[in-house]
Amino acid sequence: MNRRENTASRGSSQSPDGGTVTGGDDAESSGRVVLVVDDEAQFAESVALWLEPGWDVIVANDGDEAVEKFGPHVDVVLLDRRMPSMSGDEALERIRAQDGDARIAMMTAVTPDWDIVDMDFDCYLEKPVSREEVVETADELVARTEYARELQALFSLASKIGLLRSRYPESELREDERFQRLEAEFQRVQEQSESMLADVDGKQFAELLQVVTDVEGTGPPESSNDSPAFGESKPKSE
Repeated sequence: MNRRENTASRGSSQSPDGGTVTGGDDAESSGRVVLVVDDEAQFAESVALWLEPGWDVIVANDGDEAVEKFGPHVDVVLLDRRMPSMSGDEALERIRAQDGDARIAMMTAVTPDWDIVDMDFDCYLEKPVSREEVVETADELVARTEYARELQALFSLASKIGLLRSRYPESELREDERFQRLEAEFQRVQEQSESMLADVDGKQFAELLQVVTDVEGTGPPESSNDSPAFGESKPKSE
């Protein structure tokens, strides 16, 4: 039995686009909506179960259904790439063309390659994935919805740079115009967003720092106002 046939026993409501939103046994809305897109219905069901304690979950089993169910009410999308009918890559483009400001993670068994350079995602999870990875990624992405667009772009660029570094030797990357373009764009956006870095939480701040220190010729930006310098730990809230 697929998820859309089994929502009644788990508590469900209607999303603004008419799709089914599930929110766990108590049927109370969490206020956070995630769209899980995967053509493997059993895997999509598992991901939904992992997320339900803190999320209202919408499930789609192909790209067409994902585009249909997406709307401004969706905060986060977890999107497979290799699907019949409409691929995740095409679904990504169509979702981005719609109203809404969801953060999108590609969650797929497809190994990232140079084709990711021009894809408008926020982060990339390679299958197999764990419950911890999925929940942590969704939580981080929903936090980014509150960030300025420059910071959102900075995280997206950092993800792509990190993915390519994990796949290719640095010597090869340095000779590739596509990687040079990514680094140049990262540096440009970093300069624009320096004053906003105080909004970034500690872990994500550290991840950004790692990319910055790896980018050739990029040093830690100076701190502004009361925000920590790039590289210093942000104080934990009490």
